[in-house]
Amino acid sequence: MTDLIKVLREIFANVAIVNRLARFNVKARWADNYLGSIWDYLEPTIYIGTYFLVFGMGMYNGSVNGQPYILWLLTGIIPWYFIQGSFNKGLTSIKSQLGLLTKIKFPVSVAPVMPMLEELRRFFVMSIVMVVVLLMYGEMPNIHWLQFIYAFVAMFATVLAHNLINSTLTVVIPDYKPAMSAIFRLIFFTSGVIINMDAKHLPYVLITIIKMFPFYYVLETFRDAFLYHIWFWDKATNATFFWLLTLLMMMIGSMIQLRFRDRFIDMV
Repeated sequence: MTDLIKVLREIFANVAIVNRLARFNVKARWADNYLGSIWDYLEPTIYIGTYFLVFGMGMYNGSVNGQPYILWLLTGIIPWYFIQGSFNKGLTSIKSQLGLLTKIKFPVSVAPVMPMLEELRRFFVMSIVMVVVLLMYGEMPNIHWLQFIYAFVAMFATVLAHNLINSTLTVVIPDYKPAMSAIFRLIFFTSGVIINMDAKHLPYVLITIIKMFPFYYVLETFRDAFLYHIWFWDKATNATFFWLLTLLMMMIGSMIQLRFRDRFIDMV
C-alpha cells in the first residue's frame, strides 16, 4: 500500500504538466493529416457504423436485451474506445516516453497516465453524441444518469491499474507487448462490446468467468446507468469484487514499477 500511495502522490503532483504533454501528443498525432484531429472521431464512427450493420441488423435484427441495438452498442463502445486507446498506448507508455521523462526529471509513474489523458477529449465528445442519440430514441434524462460519474471513475481506475502493470512489464519482458495485444483483441469480443454475452446458448460457467473481467463490469455499469436504470449498489457483489481486484492490481503495478524504475534505462 505504501508503494501505491507514493505512485499516486507523484501522479497528482505532476498532473497539470502531464495534461499539457498529453494535449501536445494529441495534436502531434494527426499533424500530417489534412483532416487533423477529426480522425479521432471519424475512425470510430466508421467502425460503429460497421458493427451496427453487421451485428445490429444482421445478428440481432436491430435490438438486444429489449433495447435498440444502436443504443446498446453506443453505451458500451464509447467507453470501450477510451479503454482501448489507453490500454494499447499504455503498454509502451514508459518505453516510448523514457527519454523525455529522463531529460525533464519527471517521475516514471506519470507515463501510464499520459495516454489516458490523451483519450479524455474524444471520450467526452463522443459521450455527448451518445446522449443526443439517446434523446432521439426517446430516452429521457433521469436520476440514474448520474451513475455516469461512478462508471467513469471505475473505468479510469481499472485502466490505470492495468497501465501500471503493463507499462512496466513491457520494458522488463520483451515478448509481453505482442502477447497482451493478442489477448486484448480477444477481450474485445468477450467484454460485451458488440456481442451480447447473456445469450442463452453460451455456457453458464464461461459467462460467470467473463462477467468477472473488470472491463465487462465497466461497460455494464454504463449500460445500467443509461438503459436499464440499475444502481451499482444493486450489484454489490460485482462492485466489491471489481474494486478489490482493481486495488490489488494498482498495488502490484506500483510495487513492480518502483522495483524496476531505476533499471529501465538499461533495459530499453
